[in-house]
Amino acid sequence: MFKRLGFIFFGLSLLALYFAPPAQADFTAAAKNISNSTADSLFPKIVSLPGTDYVFVIWIEVSGDQDLLYFSRSTNAGASWSTPVQLTLAGQIRSHSAIPANDYLFDFYNLSMAVQDTNVHVVYQWRPTPSDPFRIVYARSSDLGATTQNWTFTTLTSLAGDSLHPDVAVRGEYVHVAYDSNWPGNEEIMYKRITGYGAGAVDLTRRLTFSGTYSYFPRIAVSAAGDIVSVVYEDDFSGAYNIYYKNIGSSGGGAYTTYLLTFSVLGNDFPDIVTSAGTAPEDQYVYIVYESRSWGNPEMMYKRLNNYGQVGFSVITARLTYSASATHFGSVDFDDVNNIVHISFSDAWEGNYDVMHRKFSNFGGAGFTSQRVSWGIGDSIYPSIAATDTGAYIAWSDNTSGNYEILVKKGS
Repeated sequence: MFKRLGFIFFGLSLLALYFAPPAQADFTAAAKNISNSTADSLFPKIVSLPGTDYVFVIWIEVSGDQDLLYFSRSTNAGASWSTPVQLTLAGQIRSHSAIPANDYLFDFYNLSMAVQDTNVHVVYQWRPTPSDPFRIVYARSSDLGATTQNWTFTTLTSLAGDSLHPDVAVRGEYVHVAYDSNWPGNEEIMYKRITGYGAGAVDLTRRLTFSGTYSYFPRIAVSAAGDIVSVVYEDDFSGAYNIYYKNIGSSGGGAYTTYLLTFSVLGNDFPDIVTSAGTAPEDQYVYIVYESRSWGNPEMMYKRLNNYGQVGFSVITARLTYSASATHFGSVDFDDVNNIVHISFSDAWEGNYDVMHRKFSNFGGAGFTSQRVSWGIGDSIYPSIAATDTGAYIAWSDNTSGNYEILVKKGS
Protein backbone atom coordinates (compact mmCIF):
# COMPACT_ATOMS: atom_id res chain seq x y z
CA MET A 1 0.00 0.00 0.00
CA PHE A 2 2.82 2.41 0.81
CA LYS A 3 5.30 1.71 -1.94
CA ARG A 4 8.24 4.09 -1.62
CA LEU A 5 11.45 4.78 -3.47
CA GLY A 6 14.61 6.44 -2.22
CA PHE A 7 14.47 10.24 -2.02
CA ILE A 8 17.04 12.98 -1.82
CA PHE A 9 17.22 16.63 -2.97
CA PHE A 10 18.84 18.34 -5.95
CA GLY A 11 21.40 21.10 -5.95
CA LEU A 12 19.73 24.52 -6.31
CA SER A 13 20.96 28.04 -6.14
CA LEU A 14 19.91 29.22 -2.68
CA LEU A 15 19.56 32.68 -1.27
CA ALA A 16 21.91 34.18 1.25
CA LEU A 17 19.02 34.74 3.61
CA TYR A 18 19.44 31.32 5.19
CA PHE A 19 22.70 32.53 6.74
CA ALA A 20 20.77 34.74 9.17
CA PRO A 21 21.99 34.26 12.78
CA PRO A 22 19.75 32.69 15.42
CA ALA A 23 17.53 35.15 17.25
CA GLN A 24 17.23 35.37 21.00
CA ALA A 25 14.80 32.67 22.03
CA ASP A 26 11.37 33.77 23.17
CA PHE A 27 9.64 30.36 23.34
CA THR A 28 10.81 30.38 26.95
CA ALA A 29 7.55 29.73 28.80
CA ALA A 30 6.96 26.15 29.90
CA ALA A 31 5.00 24.00 27.49
CA LYS A 32 1.51 22.93 28.57
CA ASN A 33 0.56 19.25 28.57
CA ILE A 34 -2.97 19.21 27.14
CA SER A 35 -3.44 15.43 26.74
CA ASN A 36 -2.39 14.14 30.21
CA SER A 37 -2.94 10.55 29.10
CA THR A 38 -1.36 7.21 29.93
CA ALA A 39 -1.65 6.29 26.25
CA ASP A 40 0.57 7.63 23.49
CA SER A 41 -0.82 10.90 22.10
CA LEU A 42 0.42 11.47 18.56
CA PHE A 43 0.24 13.61 15.40
CA PRO A 44 -1.25 16.87 16.77
CA LYS A 45 -2.62 19.53 14.44
CA ILE A 46 -3.09 23.06 15.81
CA VAL A 47 -5.00 26.03 14.36
CA SER A 48 -6.01 29.43 15.70
CA LEU A 49 -8.98 31.64 14.85
CA PRO A 50 -7.71 35.00 13.53
CA GLY A 51 -8.61 38.03 15.61
CA THR A 52 -9.45 35.95 18.70
CA ASP A 53 -7.73 34.08 21.54
CA TYR A 54 -9.19 30.75 20.37
CA VAL A 55 -6.78 27.89 19.66
CA PHE A 56 -7.69 24.30 18.71
CA VAL A 57 -5.77 21.00 18.71
CA ILE A 58 -6.65 17.53 17.43
CA TRP A 59 -4.55 14.40 17.85
CA ILE A 60 -4.63 10.59 17.93
CA GLU A 61 -4.57 8.54 21.12
CA VAL A 62 -3.39 4.96 20.73
CA SER A 63 -5.46 2.30 22.49
CA GLY A 64 -4.08 -1.10 21.51
CA ASP A 65 -4.73 -1.37 17.79
CA GLN A 66 -7.36 1.38 17.96
CA ASP A 67 -6.65 5.01 17.08
CA LEU A 68 -8.95 7.48 18.81
CA LEU A 69 -9.38 11.07 17.64
CA TYR A 70 -9.24 13.70 20.41
CA PHE A 71 -9.95 17.43 20.47
CA SER A 72 -9.15 20.25 22.90
CA ARG A 73 -9.43 24.02 22.70
CA SER A 74 -8.30 27.15 24.50
CA THR A 75 -10.34 30.35 24.58
CA ASN A 76 -7.66 32.41 26.34
CA ALA A 77 -4.62 32.27 24.07
CA GLY A 78 -3.38 28.95 25.42
CA ALA A 79 -3.40 29.91 29.09
CA SER A 80 -5.77 27.01 29.83
CA TRP A 81 -7.23 24.15 27.81
CA SER A 82 -10.50 22.25 27.83
CA THR A 83 -10.67 18.63 28.96
CA PRO A 84 -9.89 16.53 25.86
CA VAL A 85 -12.98 15.26 24.03
CA GLN A 86 -12.90 11.87 22.32
CA LEU A 87 -14.48 12.31 18.87
CA THR A 88 -14.28 8.71 17.58
CA LEU A 89 -15.13 5.41 19.27
CA ALA A 90 -13.07 2.82 17.40
CA GLY A 91 -11.16 2.10 14.22
CA GLN A 92 -7.74 2.95 12.83
CA ILE A 93 -6.34 6.25 11.63
CA ARG A 94 -2.69 5.27 11.53
CA SER A 95 -1.41 3.29 8.55
CA HIS A 96 -0.35 0.13 10.50
CA SER A 97 1.45 -0.60 7.25
CA ALA A 98 3.91 -3.30 6.29
CA ILE A 99 6.67 -0.66 6.44
CA PRO A 100 6.65 0.22 10.15
CA ALA A 101 9.95 2.10 9.95
CA ASN A 102 8.18 4.70 7.81
CA ASP A 103 4.89 4.91 9.67
CA TYR A 104 6.09 7.81 11.80
CA LEU A 105 6.56 9.86 8.62
CA PHE A 106 3.44 8.81 6.73
CA ASP A 107 1.06 9.06 9.67
CA PHE A 108 1.96 12.71 10.22
CA TYR A 109 -0.34 13.33 7.23
CA ASN A 110 -3.34 11.29 8.35
CA LEU A 111 -5.40 14.16 9.75
CA SER A 112 -5.81 17.90 9.33
CA MET A 113 -7.85 20.81 10.69
CA ALA A 114 -8.96 24.31 9.68
CA VAL A 115 -11.17 26.93 11.34
CA GLN A 116 -13.30 29.80 10.03
CA ASP A 117 -16.00 31.88 11.73
CA THR A 118 -17.89 29.50 14.04
CA ASN A 119 -16.86 26.28 12.30
CA VAL A 120 -14.04 23.86 13.04
CA HIS A 121 -13.28 21.57 10.09
CA VAL A 122 -11.42 18.26 10.53
CA VAL A 123 -10.49 15.58 7.99
CA TYR A 124 -8.88 12.25 8.77
CA GLN A 125 -8.40 8.82 7.24
CA TRP A 126 -10.25 6.01 9.01
CA ARG A 127 -11.17 2.37 8.73
CA PRO A 128 -13.34 0.39 11.16
CA THR A 129 -11.13 -2.74 11.06
CA PRO A 130 -7.68 -3.59 9.65
CA SER A 131 -9.30 -5.52 6.79
CA ASP A 132 -11.26 -2.49 5.57
CA PRO A 133 -9.93 0.11 3.15
CA PHE A 134 -9.26 3.59 4.51
CA ARG A 135 -11.91 6.24 3.92
CA ILE A 136 -11.70 10.01 4.28
CA VAL A 137 -13.99 11.36 7.00
CA TYR A 138 -14.98 15.02 7.35
CA ALA A 139 -15.96 16.24 10.83
CA ARG A 140 -17.42 19.67 11.51
CA SER A 141 -18.24 21.55 14.68
CA SER A 142 -20.63 24.45 14.18
CA ASP A 143 -19.91 26.04 17.58
CA LEU A 144 -16.10 26.06 17.61
CA GLY A 145 -15.99 22.78 19.50
CA ALA A 146 -17.87 24.12 22.52
CA THR A 147 -20.27 21.15 22.71
CA THR A 148 -20.01 17.54 21.59
CA GLN A 149 -23.52 17.43 20.11
CA ASN A 150 -22.65 19.98 17.44
CA TRP A 151 -20.06 17.75 15.82
CA THR A 152 -21.21 16.06 12.59
CA PHE A 153 -19.33 13.35 10.67
CA THR A 154 -19.49 12.63 6.93
CA THR A 155 -17.64 9.90 5.04
CA LEU A 156 -16.38 11.50 1.83
CA THR A 157 -15.03 8.45 -0.03
CA SER A 158 -16.41 4.99 -0.76
CA LEU A 159 -14.21 3.50 -3.48
CA ALA A 160 -12.63 0.07 -3.25
CA GLY A 161 -9.10 1.36 -2.75
CA ASP A 162 -7.53 3.27 0.12
CA SER A 163 -8.05 7.01 0.43
CA LEU A 164 -5.26 8.53 2.50
CA HIS A 165 -3.45 11.61 3.82
CA PRO A 166 -6.22 14.23 3.70
CA ASP A 167 -5.79 17.97 4.08
CA VAL A 168 -8.42 20.69 4.46
CA ALA A 169 -8.58 24.43 3.74
CA VAL A 170 -11.46 26.90 4.05
CA ARG A 171 -12.28 30.27 2.47
CA GLY A 172 -15.73 31.75 2.23
CA GLU A 173 -18.53 29.21 1.79
CA TYR A 174 -16.31 26.41 0.43
CA VAL A 175 -14.43 23.70 2.29
CA HIS A 176 -11.62 22.24 0.14
CA VAL A 177 -10.24 18.73 0.74
CA ALA A 178 -7.28 17.02 -0.97
CA TYR A 179 -6.10 13.43 -0.45
CA ASP A 180 -4.37 10.60 -2.28
CA SER A 181 -6.14 7.43 -3.37
CA ASN A 182 -4.98 4.17 -4.94
CA TRP A 183 -8.28 3.27 -6.61
CA PRO A 184 -6.78 3.93 -10.09
CA GLY A 185 -4.15 1.25 -9.32
CA ASN A 186 -1.52 3.61 -7.94
CA GLU A 187 -1.74 6.61 -5.63
CA GLU A 188 -3.18 9.67 -7.35
CA ILE A 189 -4.19 13.08 -5.95
CA MET A 190 -7.92 13.72 -5.51
CA TYR A 191 -9.90 16.85 -4.63
CA LYS A 192 -13.35 17.49 -3.17
CA ARG A 193 -15.25 20.70 -2.51
CA ILE A 194 -18.01 21.02 0.10
CA THR A 195 -20.58 23.83 -0.03
CA GLY A 196 -22.43 25.77 2.66
CA TYR A 197 -19.44 26.38 4.93
CA GLY A 198 -19.20 22.60 5.31
CA ALA A 199 -22.90 22.07 6.03
CA GLY A 200 -23.80 21.49 2.37
CA ALA A 201 -23.07 18.82 -0.20
CA VAL A 202 -19.93 17.77 -2.04
CA ASP A 203 -20.40 19.60 -5.33
CA LEU A 204 -17.02 18.80 -6.89
CA THR A 205 -14.91 15.65 -6.99
CA ARG A 206 -11.84 15.79 -9.22
CA ARG A 207 -8.84 13.63 -9.98
CA LEU A 208 -5.86 15.97 -10.16
CA THR A 209 -3.05 13.62 -11.24
CA PHE A 210 -2.72 11.06 -14.04
CA SER A 211 0.96 10.30 -13.67
CA GLY A 212 0.79 6.50 -13.59
CA THR A 213 3.37 6.61 -10.78
CA TYR A 214 2.91 7.42 -7.09
CA SER A 215 1.52 10.75 -5.95
CA TYR A 216 1.46 11.26 -2.17
CA PHE A 217 0.81 13.69 0.69
CA PRO A 218 -1.20 16.54 -0.87
CA ARG A 219 -1.45 19.76 1.12
CA ILE A 220 -3.98 22.41 0.14
CA ALA A 221 -4.34 26.18 0.60
CA VAL A 222 -6.70 28.85 -0.75
CA SER A 223 -6.12 32.48 -1.68
CA ALA A 224 -7.57 35.29 0.43
CA ALA A 225 -10.48 35.82 -1.95
CA GLY A 226 -11.14 32.09 -2.15
CA ASP A 227 -10.80 31.97 -5.94
CA ILE A 228 -7.41 30.24 -6.28
CA VAL A 229 -6.77 26.78 -4.84
CA SER A 230 -3.16 25.64 -4.44
CA VAL A 231 -2.19 21.98 -4.01
CA VAL A 232 1.35 20.74 -3.39
CA TYR A 233 2.36 17.07 -3.31
CA GLU A 234 5.16 14.68 -4.16
CA ASP A 235 5.35 12.34 -7.16
CA ASP A 236 8.03 9.98 -8.49
CA PHE A 237 7.08 10.59 -12.13
CA SER A 238 10.66 11.63 -12.92
CA GLY A 239 12.12 8.49 -11.31
CA ALA A 240 12.61 10.11 -7.91
CA TYR A 241 10.15 11.84 -5.60
CA ASN A 242 9.94 15.55 -6.33
CA ILE A 243 7.60 18.36 -5.32
CA TYR A 244 4.77 19.25 -7.69
CA TYR A 245 2.39 22.18 -7.46
CA LYS A 246 -1.09 22.69 -8.94
CA ASN A 247 -2.87 26.03 -9.26
CA ILE A 248 -6.65 25.71 -9.73
CA GLY A 249 -8.92 28.61 -10.65
CA SER A 250 -12.61 29.32 -10.00
CA SER A 251 -12.51 28.23 -6.35
CA GLY A 252 -11.42 24.74 -7.32
CA GLY A 253 -13.79 24.34 -10.25
CA GLY A 254 -11.64 25.82 -13.01
CA ALA A 255 -8.71 24.66 -15.08
CA TYR A 256 -5.50 23.81 -13.29
CA THR A 257 -1.85 24.27 -14.17
CA THR A 258 0.84 21.85 -12.99
CA TYR A 259 4.41 22.80 -12.14
CA LEU A 260 7.42 20.74 -11.13
CA LEU A 261 9.08 22.76 -8.35
CA THR A 262 12.10 20.53 -7.69
CA PHE A 263 14.27 18.61 -10.14
CA SER A 264 16.40 16.21 -8.14
CA VAL A 265 17.37 12.72 -9.23
CA LEU A 266 17.62 12.00 -5.49
CA GLY A 267 14.29 13.30 -4.23
CA ASN A 268 12.22 15.75 -2.17
CA ASP A 269 9.34 14.88 0.13
CA PHE A 270 6.65 15.69 2.70
CA PRO A 271 5.45 19.21 1.78
CA ASP A 272 3.26 21.66 3.64
CA ILE A 273 1.64 24.82 2.25
CA VAL A 274 -0.06 28.08 3.22
CA THR A 275 -0.94 31.32 1.42
CA SER A 276 -0.63 34.94 2.45
CA ALA A 277 -3.79 36.94 3.01
CA GLY A 278 -2.81 39.70 0.63
CA THR A 279 -5.36 41.40 -1.59
CA ALA A 280 -2.87 43.53 -3.53
CA PRO A 281 -0.89 41.69 -6.24
CA GLU A 282 2.42 42.47 -4.54
CA ASP A 283 1.22 40.74 -1.34
CA GLN A 284 -0.12 37.50 -2.86
CA TYR A 285 2.15 34.55 -2.05
CA VAL A 286 2.17 30.78 -1.65
CA TYR A 287 4.60 29.37 0.95
CA ILE A 288 5.86 25.77 0.86
CA VAL A 289 8.16 23.80 3.15
CA TYR A 290 9.45 20.31 2.39
CA GLU A 291 12.28 17.89 3.06
CA SER A 292 15.37 17.46 0.91
CA ARG A 293 18.07 14.78 1.07
CA SER A 294 20.64 16.50 -1.12
CA TRP A 295 23.16 16.47 1.66
CA GLY A 296 22.79 12.84 2.77
CA ASN A 297 20.21 13.42 5.49
CA PRO A 298 16.83 15.16 5.32
CA GLU A 299 17.10 18.96 5.49
CA MET A 300 14.24 21.44 5.63
CA MET A 301 13.60 23.65 2.58
CA TYR A 302 11.41 26.69 1.90
CA LYS A 303 9.86 28.16 -1.23
CA ARG A 304 7.85 31.31 -1.82
CA LEU A 305 5.78 31.67 -5.00
CA ASN A 306 4.43 35.10 -5.87
CA ASN A 307 1.21 35.93 -7.75
CA TYR A 308 -0.57 33.22 -5.73
CA GLY A 309 1.21 30.64 -7.87
CA GLN A 310 -0.47 31.68 -11.10
CA VAL A 311 1.19 31.54 -14.52
CA GLY A 312 4.39 33.56 -14.58
CA PHE A 313 5.13 33.32 -10.86
CA SER A 314 8.69 33.64 -9.57
CA VAL A 315 10.23 31.51 -6.82
CA ILE A 316 12.40 32.21 -3.80
CA THR A 317 14.10 29.08 -2.41
CA ALA A 318 16.00 28.79 0.88
CA ARG A 319 17.63 25.98 2.80
CA LEU A 320 16.46 26.21 6.42
CA THR A 321 18.73 23.66 8.13
CA TYR A 322 22.35 22.58 8.11
CA SER A 323 22.01 19.58 10.38
CA ALA A 324 24.23 16.53 10.70
CA SER A 325 21.11 14.55 11.55
CA ALA A 326 17.56 14.23 10.27
CA THR A 327 14.95 17.00 10.10
CA HIS A 328 11.30 16.03 9.64
CA PHE A 329 7.68 17.16 10.01
CA GLY A 330 7.74 20.61 8.43
CA SER A 331 4.71 22.82 9.18
CA VAL A 332 4.09 26.37 7.94
CA ASP A 333 1.57 29.14 8.70
CA PHE A 334 1.18 32.85 7.95
CA ASP A 335 0.48 35.78 10.30
CA ASP A 336 -1.64 38.08 8.16
CA VAL A 337 -1.41 41.03 10.56
CA ASN A 338 2.38 41.33 10.73
CA ASN A 339 3.01 39.52 7.41
CA ILE A 340 5.29 36.91 8.99
CA VAL A 341 5.81 33.30 7.89
CA HIS A 342 6.23 30.83 10.79
CA ILE A 343 7.73 27.34 10.30
CA SER A 344 8.23 24.45 12.71
CA PHE A 345 9.98 21.08 12.36
CA SER A 346 11.86 18.47 14.39
CA ASP A 347 15.64 18.09 14.30
CA ALA A 348 17.66 15.23 15.83
CA TRP A 349 20.92 17.18 15.99
CA GLU A 350 21.39 16.48 19.73
CA GLY A 351 20.62 12.78 19.44
CA ASN A 352 16.94 13.08 20.29
CA TYR A 353 14.42 15.07 18.27
CA ASP A 354 13.72 18.64 19.35
CA VAL A 355 11.24 21.14 17.92
CA MET A 356 12.68 24.10 16.05
CA HIS A 357 11.17 27.37 14.82
CA ARG A 358 12.00 29.54 11.80
CA LYS A 359 10.45 32.94 11.09
CA PHE A 360 10.49 35.06 7.92
CA SER A 361 9.32 38.67 8.05
CA ASN A 362 8.17 40.94 5.18
CA PHE A 363 5.78 38.45 3.56
CA GLY A 364 8.39 35.72 3.77
CA GLY A 365 10.96 37.57 1.72
CA ALA A 366 13.38 38.72 4.42
CA GLY A 367 16.03 36.63 6.15
CA PHE A 368 14.82 34.14 8.71
CA THR A 369 15.50 33.90 12.43
CA SER A 370 15.95 30.59 14.25
CA GLN A 371 14.89 29.30 17.65
CA ARG A 372 14.87 26.05 19.56
CA VAL A 373 11.46 25.38 21.11
CA SER A 374 11.75 22.09 23.06
CA TRP A 375 14.43 21.00 25.52
CA GLY A 376 13.23 17.62 26.82
CA ILE A 377 15.39 14.54 27.26
CA GLY A 378 12.96 12.53 25.11
CA ASP A 379 11.85 12.98 21.52
CA SER A 380 9.77 16.01 20.53
CA ILE A 381 8.16 15.10 17.22
CA TYR A 382 5.23 15.85 14.90
CA PRO A 383 5.16 19.63 15.48
CA SER A 384 2.31 21.66 14.02
CA ILE A 385 2.29 25.47 13.95
CA ALA A 386 -0.47 28.09 14.05
CA ALA A 387 0.41 31.75 13.47
CA THR A 388 -1.28 34.64 15.28
CA ASP A 389 -0.81 38.40 15.36
CA THR A 390 1.18 37.98 18.60
CA GLY A 391 3.46 35.12 17.51
CA ALA A 392 2.78 31.43 17.01
CA TYR A 393 1.53 28.34 18.83
CA ILE A 394 3.34 25.04 18.33
CA ALA A 395 1.91 21.66 19.36
CA TRP A 396 3.96 18.47 19.34
CA SER A 397 4.22 14.93 20.76
CA ASP A 398 6.83 14.50 23.51
CA ASN A 399 7.86 11.29 25.30
CA THR A 400 10.10 12.81 27.97
CA SER A 401 7.63 11.57 30.62
CA GLY A 402 7.74 7.99 29.29
CA ASN A 403 4.76 8.02 26.94
CA TYR A 404 3.97 10.56 24.25
CA GLU A 405 1.95 13.56 25.44
CA ILE A 406 0.66 16.55 23.48
CA LEU A 407 2.54 19.68 24.48
CA VAL A 408 1.73 23.24 23.40
CA LYS A 409 3.89 26.33 23.64
CA LYS A 410 3.44 29.91 22.45
CA GLY A 411 6.24 32.21 21.30
CA SER A 412 7.08 34.79 18.68
